[in-house]
Order: sequence, then C-alpha cells, then structure tokens
Amino acid sequence: MHNKLEMAQDKFIASIGELAGSFGLNQFIAQLYAVLYLSDKPLSLDELVERLRASKGNISLNIRELEKWGAVKNVWVKGSRKDYYEADPDIRKVAANKLKAGIHKRIGQVSDMIEEFKELIHSSEGDMTEEDKKIVKAYHEKLKKIEDMNSLASKALSLAEKLF
Repeated sequence: MHNKLEMAQDKFIASIGELAGSFGLNQFIAQLYAVLYLSDKPLSLDELVERLRASKGNISLNIRELEKWGAVKNVWVKGSRKDYYEADPDIRKVAANKLKAGIHKRIGQVSDMIEEFKELIHSSEGDMTEEDKKIVKAYHEKLKKIEDMNSLASKALSLAEKLF
C-alpha cells in the first residue's frame, strides 16, 4: 500500500475514534470498526492486532462488543482456521442499533432508579411526621413526571425503530 494512502487511512481511523469519543463512545471500538469498514476483505484477529497495535485480548473483547451491536460479523475464509471479521457496511443501521441499545439501557436505568426510590420512601412511611408526608407527596408528584418522560422516551424509541 502506498505510504500516503496508509497515512490517510490512519488519519481516518484516528478521526473516527475521536468523533466517537466526543459522543461518549469507546474510541478503540470505533477505530476497530473503522479498520474493518475500510478493508476490502475480512480481517483476522492477528491482522487487526498488527493494524491497531493492540493486544489480541483487547481486539477479541472489543470485536465481541461490535458483534453485539451488529456492526461486525464473523465470516468463514476457505482454507483458514482463524476467525475473520468484516464490518456491516450500513453505517446508518450500525449507528441506529447502538443508539437504540443505549436508549433502552438508559430507560431501564431510570425505571430501576424510580422503583428503588419508591421502595425506600414506602419502607419509611409508617413513622413519618405530617411534614415528612408532605415531602413524600411532593416526591411522588415529581417521580410521576420522570415516569411520564421515561414512558415518552420509550414510545419515541418504539416509533423510531419502526422507521428504521
């Protein structure tokens, strides 16, 4: 490969990592996807180790994460016993899958947090003063607003999933 072409690839891969990091995503995973995305053939773990100068364990662990997102898949290469991977070229689908997974996770976290908070409030209701009961009532009203927002986010996600 021409030296300038390799430099361009390196710059692209680094930029993808930085961009992913600015969105709170794992930079290395994004770079790993970028290497596979740019490749015109499936790559083995050994080739990815060489290309990214990372440990085989790190590559393997992060490949599994990309597989969970549906961003890469393990492919068979005739005559080889190694694992080879290729990127799903539909970046829009990959981004949508990751976004959906992240939103599902956050909606679940909010629901769990609300339930835990309600349980703590409920467990102490027996020995509350009138002032405490007013505070609990206000908490329930505020929790209701959070639950409504969480429900709206869930419905918006369901609608978005139908569009993709």
